[in-house]
Amino acid sequence: MSSSILQGAIPILAYCGSSITMTLVNKLVLSNFQFHMVFFMLAVQAFGSVGLMVVANKVGLNVKYRAMNKADAKTWFPVACSQALMLYTGGKSLEYLNVPLFTVFKNLTIIAVAYGEKWVFHAAVTPLMLTSFGLMVLSSLVGAWNDIGFNGWGYFWMTANCFASATFVIHMRKVIKQVNFKDFDTVYFNNLLTLPLYLVLSMVQENWSGFFVYYSDKANADELNSFVQGMLVSGIAAFAISYCSPWCLRTTSSTTYSMIGALNKLPIAIFAMLWFPDPVSAGGVLAVLLGFAAGLVYTHAKNVQKRDQPSSAQGLPRPISMDRLDGANRQNK
Repeated sequence: MSSSILQGAIPILAYCGSSITMTLVNKLVLSNFQFHMVFFMLAVQAFGSVGLMVVANKVGLNVKYRAMNKADAKTWFPVACSQALMLYTGGKSLEYLNVPLFTVFKNLTIIAVAYGEKWVFHAAVTPLMLTSFGLMVLSSLVGAWNDIGFNGWGYFWMTANCFASATFVIHMRKVIKQVNFKDFDTVYFNNLLTLPLYLVLSMVQENWSGFFVYYSDKANADELNSFVQGMLVSGIAAFAISYCSPWCLRTTSSTTYSMIGALNKLPIAIFAMLWFPDPVSAGGVLAVLLGFAAGLVYTHAKNVQKRDQPSSAQGLPRPISMDRLDGANRQNK
């Protein structure tokens, strides 16, 4: 294997691995323990991202970000809050839905973003994109029809997450040009601004008294140890995605990066089916395959659109990571 191929393969594998790890660990932490601490998990991820970014910058890795300042923080804070809502609803969705279904329904966010951009920015929706939307809706219908453990709360939070994600992406696009953020600027500001918010909401909304009573029992010591390990891996994975996403984009092309995002859905669903004890049906597998095909068609449609339009008319600016949600919802362009 030549050095050039190896240099391209390493960031791709790192990006895929961090995405898969993030999704599976989030599902584990939010569904397999006695207490489902969504805000606390998000706080750990935010702290891990900021802390490890600072360390990486100090030791000389290619992690550069703008220092926190009052003007940019004031402008960016509403975007950070919308991201917090997106991540929280995504976490609640993973608490109730299995990962393959989550990846299927997450595709509907793409439709909401596309029509939100059409309404706000007058972006075009091409016939090929409409084809991919049809496949996304079909995969969602097949998934819901074959959902053996149907959970109403899961679908409620999934719907809320699709709208919250679309709102975040569109709002971010409007604001990012004002502050001219680069790769890690958005990651640094989003996590540092929302960390206090997550901590306060966790203290107010989550059952910490019950948490301490339950895990003070020596009989639950092993579960507590697993919970702490899951949280630590979650924080590290959040930083890994923050680092690997722009690394992958810089060392490959935008087309390759987009295609990787679409292709990565299938291994995420397969790993989840093997790792978690959720029931697997033939219809559920079909829904995942349809969602996978929809992602490929949409990626191709966006690449064709970018090729045919001038750079000023293309979609979103530099990608903003939403992988902490699911590991499958790629950074939209």
